Amino acid sequence: MSDNKLRHEEIPHRVKILLDQLSVARSTCRWRRENYPHLCSPQSPCLTLQWTYRDGEIVNLPWALLVAGDIIVMKPGQQAPGYCVPYNDAEAPVLHAREVYSPAVHGANEIFSTPQARVPLKNKIYKLQETPYLMNLRMALDQALDRPVTYHNRKRHLLMICCIEHLAYPILLIVVLVVNLLRHVYVADYFGTGHWSEMFLLQPVAVSLPLLPLVFPACWISLNCFGMARFKALFRLYLSSKKLQFVDPFEDADINGPNHPEVVYNGLELKDYFFDILCGKEHMMSRSASILHVLGSVTALCCVDKKGILSWPNPTAEKVFFLRNTNNTLSPSSSTGSVDNKTAEKNQESEETQVNSNRTSYVQHDMSHSTAEVLDLTHDHALPFRLQFDDHSWRQHLNSLKPLGLAILLNTCNMDTQEHYMQFCCHVTCEALYNENLVPVTNRRCLCELAKQIGFQDQAQKIFQLEQQLSTFRHVQPEMVRRDIKFARSLSIATKLKFPFPHMVAMVVKERSGGGLQLLTQGTADIILDSCIEFWDGHDLCPLSASDRKKVQDFYQRTSLTSYCTAFAYRPLTRAISDKMSEIYLELPADSKHLYTPHRSPTPLPWDFRNVLDPRVRGILGQFHSTDSLLCNENKDDNVSDVEGCFEVQCNQVFIGMVTMQYQAQTDMVQLIEQLDRACIRFVHFSKENELRSRVFSEKMGLESGWNCHISLLSEGASTNLNNSRAMSMSAPSAINTDFTTVKFDDETTEWNDTSQVKSAMSHREQDTVRSEDSVLVQSVDLGSGQEGWRSISCLTDSTEQSAPVNFDLSNRAKLPRGIDKIRPHIELIDNVPLLVSLFTDCNTTVTREMLHIMQDYGEVVCVLGSSANAENMPIFMQADAGVAVEPLYPQVCQKVPVLVPTTEDQGISPVDLSRALNSVACSLSVKREDPVAIFHLIMEARHYMRSLWNCVQFWLCCTVTLSFTQALSAFLLLPPLFSVDQVMWLCCLIIPMLSISMIATPIDATIMQRATGKNQCIVNGEVALFVLWCYGSKFLPTVITVILSQCVSFLALCPIYAAHNNSKCLYIYPDVRGQVSWGGWGGTPSVVLVVQHFALALIVLHFVTISVSFVHREYSIWKKHPVNNYIWCLSALIVLCAQAAFSGAAFCKFWKEEGKDIEDFPVHLALFFLLSIPLTFAINELIKWQEIKVNVRYQKRARLEFGTKLGMNSPF
Repeated sequence: MSDNKLRHEEIPHRVKILLDQLSVARSTCRWRRENYPHLCSPQSPCLTLQWTYRDGEIVNLPWALLVAGDIIVMKPGQQAPGYCVPYNDAEAPVLHAREVYSPAVHGANEIFSTPQARVPLKNKIYKLQETPYLMNLRMALDQALDRPVTYHNRKRHLLMICCIEHLAYPILLIVVLVVNLLRHVYVADYFGTGHWSEMFLLQPVAVSLPLLPLVFPACWISLNCFGMARFKALFRLYLSSKKLQFVDPFEDADINGPNHPEVVYNGLELKDYFFDILCGKEHMMSRSASILHVLGSVTALCCVDKKGILSWPNPTAEKVFFLRNTNNTLSPSSSTGSVDNKTAEKNQESEETQVNSNRTSYVQHDMSHSTAEVLDLTHDHALPFRLQFDDHSWRQHLNSLKPLGLAILLNTCNMDTQEHYMQFCCHVTCEALYNENLVPVTNRRCLCELAKQIGFQDQAQKIFQLEQQLSTFRHVQPEMVRRDIKFARSLSIATKLKFPFPHMVAMVVKERSGGGLQLLTQGTADIILDSCIEFWDGHDLCPLSASDRKKVQDFYQRTSLTSYCTAFAYRPLTRAISDKMSEIYLELPADSKHLYTPHRSPTPLPWDFRNVLDPRVRGILGQFHSTDSLLCNENKDDNVSDVEGCFEVQCNQVFIGMVTMQYQAQTDMVQLIEQLDRACIRFVHFSKENELRSRVFSEKMGLESGWNCHISLLSEGASTNLNNSRAMSMSAPSAINTDFTTVKFDDETTEWNDTSQVKSAMSHREQDTVRSEDSVLVQSVDLGSGQEGWRSISCLTDSTEQSAPVNFDLSNRAKLPRGIDKIRPHIELIDNVPLLVSLFTDCNTTVTREMLHIMQDYGEVVCVLGSSANAENMPIFMQADAGVAVEPLYPQVCQKVPVLVPTTEDQGISPVDLSRALNSVACSLSVKREDPVAIFHLIMEARHYMRSLWNCVQFWLCCTVTLSFTQALSAFLLLPPLFSVDQVMWLCCLIIPMLSISMIATPIDATIMQRATGKNQCIVNGEVALFVLWCYGSKFLPTVITVILSQCVSFLALCPIYAAHNNSKCLYIYPDVRGQVSWGGWGGTPSVVLVVQHFALALIVLHFVTISVSFVHREYSIWKKHPVNNYIWCLSALIVLCAQAAFSGAAFCKFWKEEGKDIEDFPVHLALFFLLSIPLTFAINELIKWQEIKVNVRYQKRARLEFGTKLGMNSPF
């Protein structure tokens, strides 16, 4: 009752501790602006931050610290943290929790054909009317007791309550009473009986007493508390240790190696932890969501947040793409990414022959001598930003790379541009609300390290001065995607492609020395490419031919599916731009290619970078030919102050190159996944991204990502829901929804005159993949319904093939369900593959929680890792068996700018740490990502301890059942009571608990992490019952037989002696059945009965000690592992033997003094004969254990095979 009360009060107790912590923070915390996350920190789905006024300044406040009355700044496209009202603006709308602030966009859904000026949407100040955190706190309090019963508690309940107390106890009690009643009524004249109180009270009590929970509940609670104390001590030990050594993720994870030294616990520390947990004063949850129980039986470790937990918080460059002229010869050791232009042209020709001959887009054949060059970079796994080129000869391309490095420093990593870019992203977010096919994204991230590798120092920025910032965007029509991107139309209709929202951000910089103006542009390759007429090949400017554009487009379209691809361009300016152009955004028509033609120079000629760079930088880039004829059509006197002029200055740019970025997996997580796989613990990633992007990262993590390995939880009917795309995407480029039932085309000409409605004839899971020997062929889909059916096979050039991060098997071909609503029917009617996959994509809080519920319903024990800074994770933590809140690594706007400045001791707890404490109130563990906590070793400790605890329970239970059954058998054989009540209490309250509890101290066995644990389902069938009876019954059956024989033989040997004293004859074992003395004459000599009981008692204790030898190491035979390495068991066995010797020895001595003369003829060698049963029992137990080990090995092989088999309907299971 007391423990159950503490379980109910666990979460309220944690809340009280939080209140005390808040009270202390209120009086001690002196936070400054730099103690909060940076205002321009990149958005991340793992973080929920809100611009808030605190102490008169705007700070980036963690969501959990918001309170009613706060003045907050709502950015366009942002979700409201709670119910809030506008501050000093009666016309602004009232916002409810999770509602998006979306001010009206000028020209929404307007049809236009020329560039249009758009006024940037402004931030709006609101006043918060509620404390958002209270909703999560209320959920934690309401659902605190709703978690599933743990695996070991379920097994304990099954054995102790269902099997023993509800079944064995009443049956045995009734049978003993019935037998004694028959004996008392019908056979009292032939077999001795006792007094009615002994027959119907004492003996039934003695028989059934071992089956009652006398001390077991107290021991169970104490052992659980002790295990939690050990777990906490180990956890604290890791926290206090130095940061873990860097490990190479490509090395095998050795779980038997020296990376888990023997832990030496501090006794005083353990004692303090133990009593705190026992009394309910401990902050760590040990009852309502015991991390010890969950990790000890976990079958699925799930992670619901990626960035800053599984991956580094910032993406790093993976590939650099640029064009070079093949006429400029390089050294023989050219890059592996180099592609021969003849092959590219050949592929292009073959592709064009496969498409309808009426197509006009790619009919012309330019005599292009350019080659697409792709340089790969490798991320240093030990550092967040460090990079290096894979190709050792990359420096031969230095001239091509240096303009890219300068563009990065002046545009991407220029801190003066961050606020403008963030506001532009907010505006684009609101623009996307009017087009359900788009989700905006911020894909401009720090590339300083790449510029540093190229050879630039930070001082290069100081040569230039930022003048203006020009922002341009355009919407995308899904029909254009199908037209322009051939592989997009060959995808399944359920696939939702993700491409970046087309945008371009241009910086106008001025040389501090010469005063020349330069335009440096960064953005998505589609809009950048339209703005360019030439490319820089490292030596000269070359015209961009149609084949060049195709190479760029192919690379961009492929890589943007699975990574973050950004393009760079450049041009010098001869006209200054008015400052008011920085105050507007330029929106282009969706089809804007025709707008660039009038502004293009008829004869593009090479020109010079010398009017760009200071002489200190010019030497780095080299010398170039010069001419200004390119700009001859511009008026050099007037400043650009109109939309048309602003668009014109962004035309005729020079394409520099592209950079793809990707999130890199953290090495410790890669090793953890490998170790968990060996332990048959499935690592499951619930990804918020789509299938393509998620699969790429899964491969980096070492997860299976091929056939039958991932499921999208996005229901097919939900893909057109506008609410799904209302918030800024913080993880992937914008989603172009290709879930059409109509596809518009007319022989693939550029102008579409006719439209026809075409429906897919097959589901995306039924389509086949067409492959070729020398190129990757896109999966083709017959979209024809009879009228205008067509099939497209897109042959990609070698350059894009080599640089592609995935092969284009874009759909999961297995017959797996799509959508959370299809999971349960699939499991019930088809197979259990949804429970075996390691990747779920397109996840949100609702579907993730439901999937966890499904997993638990089918016996999975789920532990969830999630971000403690994410406001959406509380429902997921409450659904899981146990939650681990991880404070993620925060993304940086630039590697030179820290996320925040840690607080000093005088300033008190930091805002981030206080937020973590609040958000992890329902979590069993709370850690920082940088803490050196080895989850694998915590699981090992929990699994070892719980297995030892369950071994202790099994031995305890077997001993008590043996004790009751032996007494019952003695009663069935019409013998006197085998044990007295006090002797039964001696066994139940001292001997058995001491031997059982000592098994907790068995040393940890690292191979325990190579074994599978059972599911959280306790199903008892005939096969299981027979195995238990054979396995455990055979071990204890010799004890039962020996003890019963010892009682019979002892009475048989003594009966003639005492029968002679009474002048009577022995009948059965009774000396005087006809007399008035109870128990057939033995009642007159109680000391004889007592000494026989003590002999049986000593014998059963010896047997229990002998059997316990085989229980110390259940997985090893005695010749492989000796029990003496469990010092506590050795000491306990010695104490038990000594205590039993003292207890029974006193009775023997007293009997010998009183009855010694009468029993001189008693055969003492009988006692020695029964002692011979001890080695026999030991041998039988070892033999049975050997058989049990063989059965367990077969079970483990089957469990491991089932763990790794995902064949579904074709599975052998």
